[in-house]
Amino acid sequence: MLQQVSNAPPYDKNLTGGPQFRNWMELLCAFNHQLSQGPVWLYDTPGQQGLIGFPFNALLNWSMSTPAGLLAFHRPDVNAHLCDILSAYGEFLTTPASTFVLNSSPTGWLNPTALDAIASTACLPPTPLPVALDATASSFSPKPESTPKATRPKFHELFISDLHHTTHGFSSWDAFFTRQFRPGIRPVAFPSEDSVIINACESTPLYLERDVKPHDEFWLKGQPYSLVTMLGGNDLRIDEDADRNEMAEIMRFEGGTVYQGFLGALSYHRWHASVAGVVERVRKIQGTYFAGCPGLASRENGEKERTLDPSAPDRSQRYLCQVGTRALVYIRARDRRLGTVVFVAVGMAEVSSCEVTVREGDMVEKGEEIGMFHYGGSTHCLIFEPGVRLKFTEAAEGVDVKRRGHNLPVNGYLAEVVSG
Repeated sequence: MLQQVSNAPPYDKNLTGGPQFRNWMELLCAFNHQLSQGPVWLYDTPGQQGLIGFPFNALLNWSMSTPAGLLAFHRPDVNAHLCDILSAYGEFLTTPASTFVLNSSPTGWLNPTALDAIASTACLPPTPLPVALDATASSFSPKPESTPKATRPKFHELFISDLHHTTHGFSSWDAFFTRQFRPGIRPVAFPSEDSVIINACESTPLYLERDVKPHDEFWLKGQPYSLVTMLGGNDLRIDEDADRNEMAEIMRFEGGTVYQGFLGALSYHRWHASVAGVVERVRKIQGTYFAGCPGLASRENGEKERTLDPSAPDRSQRYLCQVGTRALVYIRARDRRLGTVVFVAVGMAEVSSCEVTVREGDMVEKGEEIGMFHYGGSTHCLIFEPGVRLKFTEAAEGVDVKRRGHNLPVNGYLAEVVSG
């Protein structure tokens, strides 16, 4: 797959400007070096901005879309080894040594440009609310990005941190990445209204699809959702009682609704319960890490030639919901009209750790923390049962797949149930 990457520009360098490796020994040496290095701040070019916090993804980006790469990164044995590598990387990022990149140098995450970019990402336009709901109860958002920089909240005003500490009080890179908002920054929208669904993650709306099929050819360019695959049922055997019961559990969502949002590397990465209720089930599914959708690996250039698409992994997010490493949290909603809602957390690239912090049988209130992603970028879904009529916020209903919008605040209004 390394040899299938062209030697001509722009393929002679990776998207962050580093060298494009041509043999396995060079690539593995680069992996070995990265295992003891935190991700540095590189944010000068579109490629660097798109892969900020993704050093392993940067090393593999071009090769992921080659014919050999598309095959290799779907192989279970390759993913087992990648899991070992990324788990070791994740362990390093929890150590004090990883704070080496938490400094104010140009490549450190605490330099003024970096802190302002993170704060700017958290300064969101307010979420429009239905007229029927009291706007005074909406989730607070700092002033939108169009507000002059001087009047925007600062990083330390938004997030729990110590401005006077050399690492702002963060004991590791992972502690910095999983930072928490200060109390009051993201209050729960309509906490007493069980009919209102809040946003589980600080994320940008990607897709909203109703009447979802249990099976579909999700590897195609259109990337339709396949519920059986998303919920881990593709290896079930219907002649086994346990598997038959598992399939019945999956099939109760046939014809339901899927909402998907994307979390960038600069966003807040903890998950919150979208509804109040009881945790019915928690499941983790081991999947792929660097696999892309085959139908999106390349695109036509101006000369009508097919070339590798550097944005293919980013555009494969529907697909990743069905093949990526993911965690499922089923919550039986207190409002019976909602039935059971499934939260699906999907790790992208080196985000191999989807940590669930609730257990089966736990009672959760809307807005309560239920887990988090560790390092990198990620995507998530909410799955609703058929027959649940939902009215989503305008940003979700009118999502434009060709033009990414802005983040919606975690704990903010996302939708409400309108079924009887």
